[in-house]
Amino acid sequence: MSKFLGPIHYWLFNKIFLYENLESDIIESIEQKLNISLWDITKELHEKIGLPLENKPLEELIDTNNIHGWLQNKITIAETRQAALITFIVNKYGEKGMNIIKNCYKEQAVKSGKDAKSNYDVTSASAIYKTLNNYILDGTPCDNVNNITVNEDTKLEWRVLNCLHKNYWINVSGNLDILYELRNTWISNFIQSVNSNYEYNFKIENMDNNKLLIHEIVKTV
Repeated sequence: MSKFLGPIHYWLFNKIFLYENLESDIIESIEQKLNISLWDITKELHEKIGLPLENKPLEELIDTNNIHGWLQNKITIAETRQAALITFIVNKYGEKGMNIIKNCYKEQAVKSGKDAKSNYDVTSASAIYKTLNNYILDGTPCDNVNNITVNEDTKLEWRVLNCLHKNYWINVSGNLDILYELRNTWISNFIQSVNSNYEYNFKIENMDNNKLLIHEIVKTV
């Protein structure tokens, strides 16, 4: 491990890498199931927004003089590019494209959930929430936008007023309903995979010209 890097940097890097793997899964699945090529749009997005991470160790890629800035930039590139890709697919291929994308989200969530179940404590709502954040990309730790309002063994609720993801979608003329539907799909399937005694609930409330996102992990059995 580089003397400049700590566990939290590897933790965040791995989440970016997982998120970009989801993008690759979407491209491959769309091409196979619709018998099309996304080469042109992929090339365009790489040129306009930025390339995916190279398959190299973090210490070979990162700017050690600007660790936080480098990681934040990679998050911005990854989230913007995936938002643009999904927006393109849904606009062109409609419900058929959306269903393929949702299935990719589900498959990665289930796979990640099985991995988490084998490697982390997932016996309580708070433990599941902590484990979820080892996989899902949700900004950097210093963003601190998740406000936990209930923290019990059988229920954990967190609220978000300043969504970190929405501007990436707005910047590519994406539909925020799709953003939240896909994240709901991912988190729901992840939680079902790590512990089927729990479920994830999500709702949006309008609040002073903004949207309040309310998330809940609750024990059902």
